[in-house]
Amino acid sequence: MALAIAAVLAACSSPSGEGPGRAASVPGPVPDEVTFAPPPANAPPAPSFELPLLGGGSVDTADESEQRPIVLVFFETRCEQCRAQQREINEVAEEFGDIVLFLGVAGRSEPDDVRAYVTENEITYPVGADGDGDIWLQYAVEEPPLVALVSQGGRLVRGWPAGVAGPALRDQIDQMVLAPTL
Repeated sequence: MALAIAAVLAACSSPSGEGPGRAASVPGPVPDEVTFAPPPANAPPAPSFELPLLGGGSVDTADESEQRPIVLVFFETRCEQCRAQQREINEVAEEFGDIVLFLGVAGRSEPDDVRAYVTENEITYPVGADGDGDIWLQYAVEEPPLVALVSQGGRLVRGWPAGVAGPALRDQIDQMVLAPTL
């Protein structure tokens, strides 16, 4: 299955040419040949929110989850554990390109610090800052990092307090993304 997904990604991925955290880095439509497994019956609704992005524009998770799964990466610029996991998260985000939306949600860091973090950690997916902490509160983020997986249709499938290693995240996404119908 991973090979079939990789083939779809290679054919459908295109560099945005925009800087990190920009609205232009939000994936376009999901490729027609990709489908998603339904979430577990007991998965609760994921809190939806609109996040202003660093480079302008915003992302509405309710709209995005209608099309695709979402990986929410909650981080803080001073968090060393966040930095330590970021490279592996970036690799998974690149691998799943147009299929899954990765969305960084910074805490109460200053916008310039968030921009520096995004640049230093080579984050290419959209990032915004939750300046008032409401989104973090909705997801019960007590301390970063926290990674949450939201299904297509907006159900909270999995959360990883203290973050997640790339292989575990990849495996969970592989279970959600069904082989393309070719």
